[in-house]
Amino acid sequence: MQNNMQRTKIVAAVLLVVLALGFVIYNFYPTITQNMNKNKIIAVAQENKVETSDRIDFNGLLAINPQTVGWVQIDGTPLEYPVVQTDNNDHYLHYNFLNEESFEGAIFQDYLCKAGTTRNHILYGHYMSDDSMFGSLWKYQEQSYFKQHPVIKFDQPGNPGDWEIFSVYITEADYDYRQPEFANDTEFINYMNRLKARSLYDTGVVISPTDEVLTLSTCIYTFDNARLAVHARKIK
Repeated sequence: MQNNMQRTKIVAAVLLVVLALGFVIYNFYPTITQNMNKNKIIAVAQENKVETSDRIDFNGLLAINPQTVGWVQIDGTPLEYPVVQTDNNDHYLHYNFLNEESFEGAIFQDYLCKAGTTRNHILYGHYMSDDSMFGSLWKYQEQSYFKQHPVIKFDQPGNPGDWEIFSVYITEADYDYRQPEFANDTEFINYMNRLKARSLYDTGVVISPTDEVLTLSTCIYTFDNARLAVHARKIK
């Protein structure tokens, strides 16, 4: 009888361990897979830089996904991803860079942005709780974080770029902050000064009428349908 009770306890303990392992695998496997894919993509991006002006191997990235249009990175943070673009703003909400269905999606450029005419390059990414994708952007609500990471790298094939942040704020999803093109420099500077005035703090960055701007946009849960916007001007 005692042996039966001991065996029952052992079986119960083993079942608990199996259930615990199953729970861990179920909850963390997507994150593990995502990190593995990210590391592989970073390795491809850094492998062969054919164009002397490029910091990224876009040929390697284009071989994986022909819709690659850029690379976005903030040094010292988890934000380091390829940028894709298609003919809508829905597909890459649910599909990753490898075009596999995924919860985290991909970093993508607004389909309205056009090479050669766009002065406000708009990038979208999910707000992930593990700081992946655009999840780490929430830290820009603190001015101290901005001072540590004031520059965004956004490279396009043959056109690398460093961009200094001039405005960070939380707004409603339907607020007008994602206009890609402007009729003239006056319309552009008035628009950007309005976005700068909304910033949670003064970055000290001055915008000129001939600047080119990068906008990072993500959901944030401060209130219903809220968005976090980070704007930066190209400096080189």
